[in-house]
Amino acid sequence: MVTQEELSRAFQEVGERYGYNNVTAEFANFTHLKVRWTRSYKTAEFRVSDYLLDADVKVLEDLANTLYSRIAGSNCQYAESMRDWALNPEFSKNKRPVYLRRSRNLTRTSIGTTRNLQDSLTRLEEAGFIEKDSNVEVVWSTNKNSRRAGGCSVLMRLISISDELDSQDVPDYLVDYAVYCQYLRIIHGARTFGVSDDINTRDDERKYPRYREAENLLDKMCLFI
Repeated sequence: MVTQEELSRAFQEVGERYGYNNVTAEFANFTHLKVRWTRSYKTAEFRVSDYLLDADVKVLEDLANTLYSRIAGSNCQYAESMRDWALNPEFSKNKRPVYLRRSRNLTRTSIGTTRNLQDSLTRLEEAGFIEKDSNVEVVWSTNKNSRRAGGCSVLMRLISISDELDSQDVPDYLVDYAVYCQYLRIIHGARTFGVSDDINTRDDERKYPRYREAENLLDKMCLFI
């Protein structure tokens, strides 16, 4: 477990190499894995996600180096140590419950009023669209301010599906398609994490047998993937 002092020391030591002589860093309980910072001349303040509490000091130092580089105008990527740590299956398994507790509009369960999203995962696994034991969890979203049929967290390997699909009037293939699309974004997003924000899954989405029917029905429901 990294202490507050170790976090500050890591950011201070790296900051000195970039010309900062007054650096503070503290952990914060953000919902997402992120860092916020402010800077002025040779002063910098960082608020670092407490998901990093159990990261190695090496990961913190490499993260600090990436952030200082970006502050200086470089479009550098995350270091390999940061990618390996955040994409390790143990990260999502251990942090996902915390993420769910902190997230608004997520039910924390696959069981809805009329259907269980776990059934969609099972059908997709049996059809070969999702790998078995993929370490992916799926829950319902109750967000009434969004017209998205689903969303996901790449690092938490978590899929959320709009509860507007929690109806016996909605065919299984549509719910399965919504889950499948978010699964693709998790898989592609993991490959490009820290390298690029561009996630293009459209070609793979079209491999779903009832892709056009699903897209047409989403349009009628005023929803989108």
